[in-house]
Amino acid sequence: MGFRFFGSILVLALFFKPLACQQPNTDGFYISEFMKKVGLNSSVYNFSAPVCSWKGVFCDKKGNVIEFVASGIGLSGAIPDNTLGKLSRLQSLDLSNNKITGFPTDFWSLGLLKRLNLSSNQISGPLGDSICNFGQLESVDISVNNFSGKIPESISSLLSLRVLKLDHNRFGESIPSGILNCQSLVSMDLSYNRLNGSLPGGFGAAFPKLESLNLAGNGIHGLDSDFSGLTALTALNISGNLFQGSVMGLFKEQLKVLDVSRNQFQGNISQVQLNSSYNWSHLLYLDLSQNHLGGEIFNILEKAQNLKYLNLAYNKFSSLEFPHVSLLSSLEYLNLSKSGLTNHIPPGISQLSHLNTLDISQNHLTGRIPSLSVKNLQILDVSQNNLSGEIPLSLLEKLPWMERFNFSYNNLTFCDSKISFKTLQAAFLGSANSCPIAANPSLFVRKPSKHEVSKLALAVTFSMICLLLAVIFLAFGCRRKSRTWVVKQASYKEEQNISGPFSFQTDSTTWVADVKQATSVSVVIFQKPLLNITFADLLSATSNFDRGTLLAEGKFGPVYRGFLPGGIHVAVKVLVHGSTLTEREAARELEAQIVRFWIGKGFWQWSK
Repeated sequence: MGFRFFGSILVLALFFKPLACQQPNTDGFYISEFMKKVGLNSSVYNFSAPVCSWKGVFCDKKGNVIEFVASGIGLSGAIPDNTLGKLSRLQSLDLSNNKITGFPTDFWSLGLLKRLNLSSNQISGPLGDSICNFGQLESVDISVNNFSGKIPESISSLLSLRVLKLDHNRFGESIPSGILNCQSLVSMDLSYNRLNGSLPGGFGAAFPKLESLNLAGNGIHGLDSDFSGLTALTALNISGNLFQGSVMGLFKEQLKVLDVSRNQFQGNISQVQLNSSYNWSHLLYLDLSQNHLGGEIFNILEKAQNLKYLNLAYNKFSSLEFPHVSLLSSLEYLNLSKSGLTNHIPPGISQLSHLNTLDISQNHLTGRIPSLSVKNLQILDVSQNNLSGEIPLSLLEKLPWMERFNFSYNNLTFCDSKISFKTLQAAFLGSANSCPIAANPSLFVRKPSKHEVSKLALAVTFSMICLLLAVIFLAFGCRRKSRTWVVKQASYKEEQNISGPFSFQTDSTTWVADVKQATSVSVVIFQKPLLNITFADLLSATSNFDRGTLLAEGKFGPVYRGFLPGGIHVAVKVLVHGSTLTEREAARELEAQIVRFWIGKGFWQWSK
């Protein structure tokens, strides 16, 4: 019986175990209440299952929740009281990429918390000094929210802090001096806030382990000496501030990324060469743009053979030739716009096969655009220079697949009728279309209206009708004219004696006539019987029956073209000796040969 009783108790314990997970004052209850109150239903989480089996929930051996990850699952509103703030053993909390708007009052009781990520939410208001309760915090990320006010001085209590990300908020005033106590920091990002003033004294020396520092997009002012002591630094971004002086002290021994753009740095850029301890082969990213740097662009860049990003734009460099970049074979981004460049673009730039962006606009460059490696090229700007010659064909063929390009305000020529009028106006101002048949660029995209099409069709139809009528009238006129031609009629007037024989040569036959007396040649005239024509007249009219006057050949003899005095056109047919043709038959034969000539040679020749 005792055994049966024990078995009953065991069955009941197994049956009620799922319910125990949701009992008050348990981690499962706190998390399930949090989920329900911030808009998450049970379709995502099985609240009846043990809490340690839930997605994003991690427990220790005793069943206590030590890590909770609920990133990007649509949570909204403020974190309710008596929920997450009651997870007494919680060490890591990630609620990033939601719509959380605020903290509960018991949130700061999480004394064991080491990692906190609330980035990309909608939390507003000051951070408050309560953050000092997180004495064991190693990483805090509250970036991309609406925090405002001053960075709390109590941050000095976070002695174990290694990662601090407060970027993209509205924190104001100056950086608190209490931050100097966080000497374990490896990464600090305070960028894009409203910070001003100067850095706390001894800032660089306070962070011997700091590898990444980002202060971009604020109003902080200072000198390059403020960063001395950051010996472990590999990435420094202080762009968009008010720093001034020399940049020489910013090149740290291990530096890979340096962005000091949009500041007030001055001096001769060649001073950087004096820092002999810097290993240029480490450098991957360099942006010195929009400062007041002068001098010559240093040749020491040739040693930065691993450089991928180089921006020297908008400075006050001396007028100089294009820097040697052919050895920077890894370069992907190159911006030298408005940097005082003169002379030609070196052909060596074509060796930059990884180049994605090239901006050399607003300089004084001359000559042609050299062949570029266009495989990876997406952005190209050569505008506002003195470049001339043709744009390389390989580059024109690449344009439809590029993200952005600009060739304006040069003396360039190109031949590509596929470029739209809108693109021509935006990216080719001052360039000339050199195609063999240049057209108005507006016609490339402009479609004629229906009214214009109708007018064009009507004009073409009217022109065709007029042309057809002209051809018909001309044909009839030539037909009538042919009936008035002078043909052969008898004449008995004797002329001077002409000795023969005469040869009548054609392309295929040579006609030979033995003419010794003018009276021995019979001349028959058709249509104009009153004309007196002798054989001597026919010789003169046909240039002695020259081959150049031959019109046609027939089986009864050739036909020649002649011109009598008075501008009379005649056709002369020479009958083969022994021919039995009558005069009427000879006339028909003559007319048929002339018609065949019209068809073969064109009747318009006779109209001349």
